[in-house]
Amino acid sequence: MIPKECKRLAEVDFPIAVVSKHAVREKSIRHGHPSTLHLWWARRPLAACRAMLLGLLLPDPCHALCPEEFKVKARMLLLLVQGHVGADDEGLQRGLLRFIGDCANWDLASNAGYLEVSRGLVRAAHSEEPPLVVDPFAGGGSIPLEALRLGCEAFASDLNPVACLILKMMLEDIPRHGPQHAEDLRRVGAEVKRQAEKELAELHPIDSDGARPIAYLWARTVQCEAPNCGAEIPLVRSAWLCKKANRRRAMKPQIERPRGEPPRVEFEIFNPKTEQEVPAGTVTRARATCLCCGTVLPPERVRAQLAAQCGGADVVFDAQGHRTSGARLLAVAGDVSI
Repeated sequence: MIPKECKRLAEVDFPIAVVSKHAVREKSIRHGHPSTLHLWWARRPLAACRAMLLGLLLPDPCHALCPEEFKVKARMLLLLVQGHVGADDEGLQRGLLRFIGDCANWDLASNAGYLEVSRGLVRAAHSEEPPLVVDPFAGGGSIPLEALRLGCEAFASDLNPVACLILKMMLEDIPRHGPQHAEDLRRVGAEVKRQAEKELAELHPIDSDGARPIAYLWARTVQCEAPNCGAEIPLVRSAWLCKKANRRRAMKPQIERPRGEPPRVEFEIFNPKTEQEVPAGTVTRARATCLCCGTVLPPERVRAQLAAQCGGADVVFDAQGHRTSGARLLAVAGDVSI
């Protein structure tokens, strides 16, 4: 066991440039990454967590209190992945820092050789028992996951029940049940999907062209308070519907001015070729801009109108069943494969 007074490697040096590069690349990893299990708003990069844990768990070989036994074992382990390191303590320190940088690479995250060397280095530094890594605000679980990967004991908790479910699934259920757990999830998920489609079928009727609506895009609305206007303002932050290269869709407002009535806005769906073709949204910093006259409603007036509508999420109908105010349907997304 390394003495408490012995400095850890992260206190002396750290390959931050290399680790940062791997952490940035990790954001584009989709296949097999734990982040695909469930979205979490503040997930820490696994590369950074893995590298920093190694830096905090391993001692600095240049420190006077670093055990000689650790240095001997560390040289033997590094020999398996990077060849000979320097004979002096500075050479071993450089070898450990280089290894930490290499371990941050996603391509080596599940490499059996690097995993065994990582765990061996941790065992060499903490020979009596595996170190305990505690994360009381674990969130998406990056830190405890990497602690388990390095052969440590991990304790994770969080106040958010969603985070606790993610932690339980990723740190307990998946390691315990393995691939069979994935099959069970697929089977149960398919059953839930079948039941949901059956119960919600009447809310998603098939169109005449065979497409089934799978999503409805609604918008809260407020009334323009400019004199001689009174148009309804749909509150939308963006006119984009889809930005994928092969199916770019956006909404284009069309202003209608019927005689004797306030102007109104209808939306046309089109395929924009450039970003400049797509109009801006109507809401910015809680201010609403009228598409008919350009009047900007301040935040307090927008909030006051929405408060009068009890939030504005409901649709208001008259006695004949015609919509008069409240939330408005803007677009319908359909699944043409059905």
